[in-house]
Amino acid sequence: MNYIKISRYLPTPLYAQLKDSILKALQEGTLKPGDKLPTEEELCERFSISRPVIRQAYSELISDGIISRIKGKGSFIREKEIQSHFFQELSTFEDDMKRVGMIPSTRVITKEILKTDTKFHTLLKLQAPQEVLHIRFLYCGNGVPMMIVDTYVPHHLFPNLLEKDLEKRPLYHIFESDYNRYIALARRTVDAIIVSDEGANLLNIAKGSAIHEVKTIATDQDENILEYSRAGYPGDRNSFDIMIYKQQP
Repeated sequence: MNYIKISRYLPTPLYAQLKDSILKALQEGTLKPGDKLPTEEELCERFSISRPVIRQAYSELISDGIISRIKGKGSFIREKEIQSHFFQELSTFEDDMKRVGMIPSTRVITKEILKTDTKFHTLLKLQAPQEVLHIRFLYCGNGVPMMIVDTYVPHHLFPNLLEKDLEKRPLYHIFESDYNRYIALARRTVDAIIVSDEGANLLNIAKGSAIHEVKTIATDQDENILEYSRAGYPGDRNSFDIMIYKQQP
């Protein structure tokens, strides 16, 4: 708490001094994303200031997107928010991380062959007994979980895909370089859903949290479906950059 400097002899309001101290500590690296801030009780006792002063400072920091409050746990410096060009271009997670100066990493949680799940046969426009490959990825930036992606692809188009180094090479790069399959179009829809218990554990968020779910159907130039995926994004770590053009008359 030594990074907080508050003086009653300065003309600056006390809440502004508290807010500025936190911002300066974050800028200098004394505070980092994920760090817990002092409680109201701790600040009241240490600096002899009132709760309304603390609440005003914290409220402004929340509005500015600097901190977040978790019920029953306290106030924390927010993790860096990633702005994805997900609805503008077929950028990879690695590209998005590099744009904001973060180090990307990928974990493969699940990889399996589905033979009887007719739901994914329908989505991929396959006929049984054609097999479907399922891969679940956990993508992280600077070690912080950013999203979970469940990917489903036709096995006959991507033989031996599960044997590839899926944690070191972006999936779309493997499609192109190893299989000569190029995605020409991706249709995406976004919803708000409640995260599963398993998803909450992987993303390190509270159970019952709402997340963005983005569903993608990716096709090649001949409209053959190459991939169906479902991606789960914690809302406090991700934002989407969307451009809309007015159609000319």
